[in-house]
Amino acid sequence: MRFTTGRVSASLISLRAMALAGLCVSPWVGAQGLPETPGTDTAVSDKAESQQAAAPKFNYAIGAIVGSSPDYAGGDGRKNSLRPAWAIEYGRFRLSTSRGSAFMGHGLGPRESGASATLAQSDRFSLSAALRIDKGRDGSDAPILVGLPSVRSTLRARISAGYAITDRWAVGAGVSQDILGRDGGAQWSTSIGYTWPVTEQTKVSFGAGASFGDRTYLRGHFGVPAGSNSPLPAFEPRGGLYSVDAGVEVMTALNRHWVVLGAARVSQLQGDARRSPLTVQPVGYSVSVGLAYRCCR
Repeated sequence: MRFTTGRVSASLISLRAMALAGLCVSPWVGAQGLPETPGTDTAVSDKAESQQAAAPKFNYAIGAIVGSSPDYAGGDGRKNSLRPAWAIEYGRFRLSTSRGSAFMGHGLGPRESGASATLAQSDRFSLSAALRIDKGRDGSDAPILVGLPSVRSTLRARISAGYAITDRWAVGAGVSQDILGRDGGAQWSTSIGYTWPVTEQTKVSFGAGASFGDRTYLRGHFGVPAGSNSPLPAFEPRGGLYSVDAGVEVMTALNRHWVVLGAARVSQLQGDARRSPLTVQPVGYSVSVGLAYRCCR
């Protein structure tokens, strides 16, 4: 996670230096030889500078990600994908995929997918809200899921916060809720990350986290209802910790606009999620590689 502040350009410093030099020679005479009020040009420049800094900026990133991951949480099959990664940002508002958000922030900022807004931000702390689509799950994702009720797609609202302990260490937490009443339940997560700036263009980020869900969420994703058409035994999970994970991500800016990403992540199911009849392989891993063009940061 990184928070940026405005920078004064070298050219502006040079202009001010020349202006000061001119005042030393003739402090009361302007370029046309007419009397001037000292400091007027500097005041106008500072005002224009502050207005430019306060004006919202439009940024975007667009690219693609190739990835491989488990067919579902706890499954032993694999699914390979080629999907777009994009983000559009105006001021504190953003619309993006999760990886698009990573491209936009060079892997250091919050990764809220969907529509998000920064509610509060300082040098160390950030608070954001987001809406995202949860695609759910159906029996076509894996043979073992046939006969089970589908996990319906829904819209989730999420609030997340992050705090930079140092320039390299950061912690975060977030909570999301199904707001359409489609039995999606609630999730919350915690994370800690470390960023290693290898060079000015390349950064390596290490992270670890834990995910929790309420009874409704776990019942939908890891439960087997009694009387279903599935041959699996009935199973009613309770809420709580259901997964821990760790990962590494390398992101390199090839130049000002092009960014390449490589990531690997491993996760392990816990508690009732691990004991579920649906869990064939409790440890899963995913890898991805991506490329994106971004403007105009």
